[in-house]
Amino acid sequence: MMKPIYCLCVAILLWGCESDDSNSPAPDELGDLESIVSASVAFSYSDETLESFLQEPSLAFISGYFLFEDTLAPDIIFGLDIEHLEGVDNPLRFEGADWMALAGFNREGILWFPIGSPENLEGVPTPTEKWEIRDFEVDLLPDTWYKMTIVCDFDKLEFISVQLEGGGVDKTVSLSGFPLEYPNYAPFDKASLTGYTFALRGSEFAPGNDPGFDVYFDDIQMGIQTDTSFEIVLDDGFENQSSVGDIPIGDIPIPLNNIAESTWYLENEDAKLEISTSIKRTGNASLKCSANLER
Repeated sequence: MMKPIYCLCVAILLWGCESDDSNSPAPDELGDLESIVSASVAFSYSDETLESFLQEPSLAFISGYFLFEDTLAPDIIFGLDIEHLEGVDNPLRFEGADWMALAGFNREGILWFPIGSPENLEGVPTPTEKWEIRDFEVDLLPDTWYKMTIVCDFDKLEFISVQLEGGGVDKTVSLSGFPLEYPNYAPFDKASLTGYTFALRGSEFAPGNDPGFDVYFDDIQMGIQTDTSFEIVLDDGFENQSSVGDIPIGDIPIPLNNIAESTWYLENEDAKLEISTSIKRTGNASLKCSANLER
């Protein structure tokens, strides 16, 4: 039997709010957030093989481990994302295009992922409103490290697959043929590959903001296809920074050279991120993403 699929509605609500702030309240009216996408982002751009890949892309992947405690609320969605930012200088297709391969789970094993629209292939970014969902037919276990892997094709601009391993589960679902979305104009000067972790929540399905907000991530890898295999261009376990800060924007277009590679930044101003030393898979640290709607 298909489990409840409220995550679809949550996702539409959240990403709609993220993409349109024209009706944002005045500062003195601010209460709890209507939604939160508590996301981190890391950039890769200087590797010689990666530079060639960004001009002639093929398959790429992001993988990483997540863990949640028994108190995690069932409405919270969490996962990974890998994106190809084309930049504004000599873009491959469109200036500032941002091709997104994002997927996430809730603790009941429902996978959801946004897909692109025909307008995206014409260079027009669109709000994240089209979603596909899959039931992995497993309740995820608390206090258990699961490995999630997203594979996509940045040449065809399509998903390939999502794999989940851990807790007695090893399952891969083919997403071949589902188009990637172009959700944002991203005015970075040069092309890059970016990786993300996230946890999200919307007040429509959590009006009391019930506790159980946190998801932990560790040992994130990002890789690109070469002639013979995959080359890892990001491999990080959150050991090399004690906090997560803002992306150093500077001028527009944003100079990538001002952004440190293998460093995690706040993807948006509402993100609640913390380097944790109490829960970790390997090494001394992990990243805690909190989907708490309190400001």
